[in-house]
Amino acid sequence: MGTVEQARAAAPPKHARGAAFALFSVCLGYFMVLLDGSALNIALPSIQHDIHGSLATLQWLVNIYTIPLACLLLSSGVLADRAGSRRVFMVALTGFVLMSLACALSVNVAMLIACRALQGISAAGVLPTTLAIIARSYPDLAERAKAITAWGATGGIALVLGPIGGGWLTQSLGWRAIFLVNLPVGLLALWLSFRYAKETERRHAASYDLPGQACAIAGLGLAVAALIEGGALGWGDPVTLALGAAGVLALALFVYVENKAASPMLPFEMFRRHAFTAAAVSGFAFQFGTFGLQFIVAIFVEEAWGYSPLQAGFLLLPFAILLTIGTSFLNRLWKARGMRWLLINGSCVATLGALACLAASTPSTWPALTIGFAFTGLGAGILAPSINGAALAEVDNQFAGLASGVLNTFRQMGLAVGVAVLGAVLSTAGSSTGLRIDLVVGVVSFVTVIVLAARHIRR
Repeated sequence: MGTVEQARAAAPPKHARGAAFALFSVCLGYFMVLLDGSALNIALPSIQHDIHGSLATLQWLVNIYTIPLACLLLSSGVLADRAGSRRVFMVALTGFVLMSLACALSVNVAMLIACRALQGISAAGVLPTTLAIIARSYPDLAERAKAITAWGATGGIALVLGPIGGGWLTQSLGWRAIFLVNLPVGLLALWLSFRYAKETERRHAASYDLPGQACAIAGLGLAVAALIEGGALGWGDPVTLALGAAGVLALALFVYVENKAASPMLPFEMFRRHAFTAAAVSGFAFQFGTFGLQFIVAIFVEEAWGYSPLQAGFLLLPFAILLTIGTSFLNRLWKARGMRWLLINGSCVATLGALACLAASTPSTWPALTIGFAFTGLGAGILAPSINGAALAEVDNQFAGLASGVLNTFRQMGLAVGVAVLGAVLSTAGSSTGLRIDLVVGVVSFVTVIVLAARHIRR
């Protein structure tokens, strides 16, 4: 009898087990969304060969996911406030799983691109709700901090497993397996969230700002389309010029709408604080340089050097590992030195890594590309968490959620534009020359972070 009582006493409380399973469910959703992107980069050349697409097609496969994700992050947070984060998480995750299956079953380029767009819309509903569910499951601040640490580590694991897992799946089972692997993971996450996650408090939130949403999606989409098609069709082509002009017009209309809206999606008064603006632009430049280059390097080594998907995955693995170490360990170790120090020194390491990659020219010089790009990942990992910290230090606590949404929007926009610009350079200038130009552009993006942090982020 005493043994039974001791076992019951040793067992964790029921609510603790439920919170742990709820945390596991949102971590699985977060893991799946990040893994899908990092694994897809390795599979892109195989997709190109299978569906006979161009480099512009590959850029669209990435950006047609990123653009709606970037533009809908803010409004999905408002939706979660009204409908409940658990409900939005489950609906969005269901959409992500179904669109993953549709991507795997795609019979042509048009279907694949359309399904990727719907995946991006679904991901915009998954990402903002994960932290809200964690906060509801862990009311104690100390326990919540541990849960958020586990959530963050999940992202690092996804970045590490993405290149190798994507390479192995593509080489062994084909690129469609990249999407099919989401099905069991997503279904498990859905069951756990249905069984254990608690609904968050609902409250009347501000307007969805539908005109602003429409203008943002149109403006960013058309501008990115102009960059992608410019590399494929030529910068003087009428289609490129028309897309560019329409994009500029839509973005100008977005600025006008946001200035007039009672509850704007992107309140411009936030940018009156120079430090916040510097952090937001740094987030754009960070994603532009880091993950824009990851996209380019993955394509380059498979197309120009003839690497298999698995070989390309191993070449990018040190980048992912050191990015995770920089984010999860070094940034916290040196956090006492301040956000400014981390931004400047992390960007310096990333800059030196990108410069070292310039020594790579032939397949025999692969160590220069691997080692240099690994240091780029290390530097990016050191600076990445400090971008949000530097910005949130400049806003009132009541606006922390909105500020975080703005920053994540800028970061996703940086990824979309980075893929478009660097891909257009690679397409226009040719493989080896294009890679060198892209690396220099990446260096400029990291130096931009150094300059902004030195001038505007307080010590």
